[in-house]
Amino acid sequence: MGPPSILSRVAKFPSQPAGLPVAPGWLPFVGHVPQLIRDLPRFVRDCERTGPLCWLDVGGARRQLFSTREEAFAVFRNRETSSKNLERDARALLVNSLLVLDGTPHRRARGAMAAPFTPRGLNAAKAGALIREVVEPRVRAWADRTEVALTEETREFAVDVIFRMMGIPTPELAAWRHQFEEIIYLALGLDWDFPGSPWRRGQRAKRWIDERLERYVAQARDRAPEADLVAAMVHGRDEHGRGLDHEELLANLRILVFAGHETTASVMTWMVLELAKHPAYWRRAVDEALAADAPPTTAEELTRFPFMESVFREALRLHPPVTLDSRQTEVELELLGVKIPPGITVGCSFYWLSRNPDRYPEPDRFNPDRWATLAHKPGALETAQFGGGPHFCLGYHMAWLEAVQFGVTLARTLGERNLGPILVDGALPKPVWFPVSRPPAGTRVRIGRVARPV
Repeated sequence: MGPPSILSRVAKFPSQPAGLPVAPGWLPFVGHVPQLIRDLPRFVRDCERTGPLCWLDVGGARRQLFSTREEAFAVFRNRETSSKNLERDARALLVNSLLVLDGTPHRRARGAMAAPFTPRGLNAAKAGALIREVVEPRVRAWADRTEVALTEETREFAVDVIFRMMGIPTPELAAWRHQFEEIIYLALGLDWDFPGSPWRRGQRAKRWIDERLERYVAQARDRAPEADLVAAMVHGRDEHGRGLDHEELLANLRILVFAGHETTASVMTWMVLELAKHPAYWRRAVDEALAADAPPTTAEELTRFPFMESVFREALRLHPPVTLDSRQTEVELELLGVKIPPGITVGCSFYWLSRNPDRYPEPDRFNPDRWATLAHKPGALETAQFGGGPHFCLGYHMAWLEAVQFGVTLARTLGERNLGPILVDGALPKPVWFPVSRPPAGTRVRIGRVARPV
């Protein structure tokens, strides 16, 4: 790697610990955002070579100490850190949501929301049956096509699933999908307000979404808590009898629908693409699916599909929707031999943690079997894509059930007809990297004849 650019040399970062470098490629005003958008893997590799800690600028003077090392994951345990930086940097999107609360407010909100997301809660709500109602007819329709608009299809039926869970019948699925593609601009944290700006587009989408959520919350107040997910959240209480206020309900429902469909749809799309790239794994998925009576509809039934669960975990490892995350220090702490004062944002790359060659041999290779041979139950670092510490994703079990059921249904439906997914161009598409990673819009896959092994 060559010497730092002139701009990197003159970059000034207030209150930075002495001697720590700026990540290569910094530009005024926009920081490292162009690099994150253009080629996040290359940028992270450059940071790895620069040092265990370096300064990252994600635009709008939002600067953080960044590390590619597993030790940096400790900041997500929230013992000495908080989520204040997330509220400050993406306030328009995250304010009042579970993602930015800490301490007692976080425990209250999580306690009020948690019950319907546990395996028992999902079983009680018949979540698996709801998923099946959405997935089976859509996948059956794929079997009669020669090509499928994969990203659009997975996003739309992921929205459909979450709305059925919430008890919201809507003919506006495509419109909702579009609005959530627009609101993601608020995650950039750039409040430059001019016609057509990302900020204005994101705010317009947020208003559209909130107007509808307001109506659903009002209607849910007259329903029993067990009626659906919105009713459960409206009436939910923590162990001290405390619930969510109106603004918190809107914020958490907004994030729930966004995270509940965007991230799950992304992983399901990558599962299909990776299985299309690896026909031998596709045949194994078909054999497992056809050996069972039906796809799984409960957490307990997932154990009958260990290979598809491994496909899910491996697709998530290689293609984590959240590639970068961070926390703010509340006290002085030492990380990788550096004393970091309070008020500093410290982040790490889930993308890089997921490709650590010391933890994952041949880290860039899609290899579901690495999970079958794992000597222990997946721990915090193996599930880092769902976050860490008290902010571990509330929808983990839901995403797991939905993605594995989808994969089994796809393998079963197409496999019965000796069909399978085929990459359109013979190679995986290049992901969109920032602010969240996902397959590019318009990603398609062919459906064609796949020879069965003799």
